Amino acid sequence: MRDVRGLVRLVFLALGVPGNVLSAIVWLRRYALGKNSSSIYLSKLAVNDLAYLLGVFFANAMSCFGTKRGCDLIEYTDDVATLLQPLLVLGFSVKRLVVILRPLQVRYR
Repeated sequence: MRDVRGLVRLVFLALGVPGNVLSAIVWLRRYALGKNSSSIYLSKLAVNDLAYLLGVFFANAMSCFGTKRGCDLIEYTDDVATLLQPLLVLGFSVKRLVVILRPLQVRYR
């Protein structure tokens, strides 16, 4: 059972890290940031997910080697990423709700 969890973690890392890096690159481009403000939320969500995935990876790697030396910082980063993700999704959803409900009162650049 433990081997299956390790395999699933590796698959998530193998798909998640390149996907979030590419997503952040696309959303952080100058033309994407200038056209809509939703790209800011999506780029920050991609960077946050990347930080979470790398935090999980490094936390597992350090626990495998038996060192406790940077685990506190990695666990703190992982906890912050875990708490920040729903807030980013909530902010993105509220912004989209305001745009849908009040389309004439939203100021576009």
